Amino acid sequence: MKSSLIILFLILWFNVFSQSQDNFPYWLAGTWVIESEAGNSYEHWELENSDLLSGKTYRLFAEDTLVFDTMKIIRKENVILFEMAANIRNQRVLAGFVLSMPTPEFWKFKNSLTDSPHNINYWRIEQNKVYVWIETLNTEHACMDFIMIRKDE
Repeated sequence: MKSSLIILFLILWFNVFSQSQDNFPYWLAGTWVIESEAGNSYEHWELENSDLLSGKTYRLFAEDTLVFDTMKIIRKENVILFEMAANIRNQRVLAGFVLSMPTPEFWKFKNSLTDSPHNINYWRIEQNKVYVWIETLNTEHACMDFIMIRKDE
């Protein structure tokens, strides 16, 4: 009986503690390098205010910069959204992906209406290393995944 009460207390304490933590990925701010055989790409996140991170993915070519995507992670009325362009039945739209699994290490954003991307996942493996994978609704397409390493600035 006593061990059951201790376990119940720990579960309740964990739930209260996890709800009181500020669930926003401030740790993502900065520039991240994505290495590949085709060359390095970058994902840069800038903290605009306590409720907004603005991001972009890009590649450098000599003195030119090619931006692939722009993104935002925004807190609106205690809901955290990941905003970026997505496809719905081959139509390009600006979509919001709702945070569905917040932990200090793993952030899963979902949008049930979009085909590609459908889910966006950030798993903080280490302080300066993040595994990212993007899933599509079509299970015949492989998901895109990569490791990001914090760039020294």
